[in-house]
Amino acid sequence: MEWTNFGWAGITLEIPANWELSGLSGDEKKGYLRLDDETTPRLELKWSESKQKKPDLHRVLDEYFKLIRKNFRRTEAKLHIQRNVNLIKDESFLDGKEAVFFSWKGSYRANGIICHCHTCKRITIVQVMGHLKENLRTTSVRILSSLHDHPAGPTPLWTAYQLNVEVPRRYRLEKHQFLSGYLLMSFVDGSRKLSIERYGLADITLKESDLESWFRAKYTKAIRGYGFEMESIQSDDGDERFRCIGERTRLTDHIPFAPVLIIDKILRRQTFAAHIRHCYKSNRIYVLQAVAKRDAAKTVEGVAASIRCH
Repeated sequence: MEWTNFGWAGITLEIPANWELSGLSGDEKKGYLRLDDETTPRLELKWSESKQKKPDLHRVLDEYFKLIRKNFRRTEAKLHIQRNVNLIKDESFLDGKEAVFFSWKGSYRANGIICHCHTCKRITIVQVMGHLKENLRTTSVRILSSLHDHPAGPTPLWTAYQLNVEVPRRYRLEKHQFLSGYLLMSFVDGSRKLSIERYGLADITLKESDLESWFRAKYTKAIRGYGFEMESIQSDDGDERFRCIGERTRLTDHIPFAPVLIIDKILRRQTFAAHIRHCYKSNRIYVLQAVAKRDAAKTVEGVAASIRCH
């Protein structure tokens, strides 16, 4: 079985590579997601911030099990629940957190954990699901042992539909859109903006246009109002890449008076940067854009370098 790292909202897990997003709601403070394989729900993840210094995890788990029981009433399956199950024997896993392991069995079976992190104050619930006759323990232990409920570094991992990308920690997810042939994740940090887009079927999209011409036509509105330059980027992997860097134009740009030039330096201009990539192996196009008063180009190039798409 092939495994991969999955990240969302600062939480990371190691999961089988064929598990993919099937449900998503909430934000980075409170949310829910589900991963499925080709036929079956495989993992549920819930997170929320806690204002309590030592929350009652069993009470939170009671509410979670109410939802599970509600779902199983529809199938008339009898639900058997166990708490304080001995799933992970490595005591170091519990450093810096309180945790309760659990398992349940109905028409499916599951192993899971609820934990409260002393550092990020988050309550996280993860459950791994499988068929009744499936040996689920080994898979569950590997996944739950890999759980990190807050970022270890400055660039948390975000994963969706074979896209793995690292985004600076200060940015929060504002919008996402996952469609057949198109993916968007948009982030903000105050006035700073960052977006990551992926288009499928690049060979059809670029059948009658080269990459740069396609970008200029598709993103006319985004680059309007900026004086910008296009630059091709050399790539060791054979992919076609180029960058677009510009600054917001001003009415004073053609006024050659010294006082105007001084004011122009004080009032920092908004900058725009984009990284465009045609990945031949995956047959996809990536467009990353950043808008900021400073470091837009540095931000977008750093994020682009982190992308793992195949």
